[in-house]
Order: sequence, then C-alpha cells, then structure tokens
Amino acid sequence: MRIFDIGAREGQTASDRILTVPNLLSLARIAILPVVYLDLVAGRLVRAFVLLAIFATTDWLDGYLARRLDQITRLGTLLDPISDRILFVVVGIGFVVSDLLPLWALIVLLVRDAAVLLVGGGLLLRGASPPAVTRIGKAATFGLMWAFPTFLVAAIAGDGASAPQPVVQTIAWGSLIVSTVLYYLSAGQYAREVLSRSRAGALPADADD
Repeated sequence: MRIFDIGAREGQTASDRILTVPNLLSLARIAILPVVYLDLVAGRLVRAFVLLAIFATTDWLDGYLARRLDQITRLGTLLDPISDRILFVVVGIGFVVSDLLPLWALIVLLVRDAAVLLVGGGLLLRGASPPAVTRIGKAATFGLMWAFPTFLVAAIAGDGASAPQPVVQTIAWGSLIVSTVLYYLSAGQYAREVLSRSRAGALPADADD
C-alpha cells in the first residue's frame, strides 16, 4: 500500500493554510460533479467517463502533492473525504437515474457513509477528532472511484445502459463488490477505534454527564 504514502516525509504536520494546490484540486473536483451528473442523465457518457477518470486521478494526486510540496492542511484533510462522499451521492444518483446502476447498490454505499458521518459528526461535537482514514478505507474508495467509470466503459462499448458490454460489465461489478466489502471493513475499523477510545476514556464526557 506504499502507493498511498508516496511523497511523505517525516515530521510533516497539518497547517491552517487554505490556498494550496491540493486544496484547489479538491475544490475543482467538487465543482465538476454537477457537470458529470448532467452528462449522465443526458446520455453524454463519454464526457462523463473522462471527467470521472480525471476525478479519480486527482483524488490521488492532491494527496501526493500535499505530501511532496509540504502543503498538508487541516482544510485539505476535510475536503478530500468530503469530495469523495459527494461523488458517491451525486454520481450515484446520476447512475441510478440513467439505469447504469440499480438503486439498491447505491443504498448499500450510502448507508455506510451515513453511519460513519453520524459517528464522525458526534465526535466533532464532543471535541474529539475522528479516527484517521485507514489504508483499507483508501483502497476501498480508490476501487469505487474506478468501478463507476468502468460501468460507463461497459455502456459505451455496448449498446448503452440497456445493453452494456458483458465482459466489462462483469469487471465493473467485481470491482464494485470487492470495494464495497472493503468499504464496510474500513467502517468496522473506524467503529473499533471509536469503541477503544471510549473504553480508554479518550473521548470527552458530555456536559450533562
């Protein structure tokens, strides 16, 4: 999993800077998502594929640049996962509307995200920082990001969403299923760390306790 840490140097800490190259990349990724959605529902699958491929590539690139250029920021550590979650919601809905993905598959992903968001939000309200993203979580997110474009490739190579190319479609489903399993495993790691902190008394007590 060294690929996720390329460019890292010892002693790097997050700063309060806002205008950095990695942060601008994260904001740009969020900005293009409405365009991707409109392309999906309008049947412009080739352009949607190109934009999603760029999104997935820059998702890794901004982390690399943050480490390489020593531009790790607190804002960046929030923007990166937020942009990923927005991707799954916006593009996922676009895929369902376009019949590229069944609704139940999107619900499986969003249930996991909703649970993690609730726990993470609760921790922030109590003054505690959420657990760091694990390598399994990073691998799952990376796999999901490439599963979506692969579904598009299947539709483009076949006869649209109604008759996708079967081999590519199978690869897309395999990637989605494996990545979803990893996605839930990472949520289990998250929950385990939260419970461990709670038992160790590392979480602040509620004011009414």
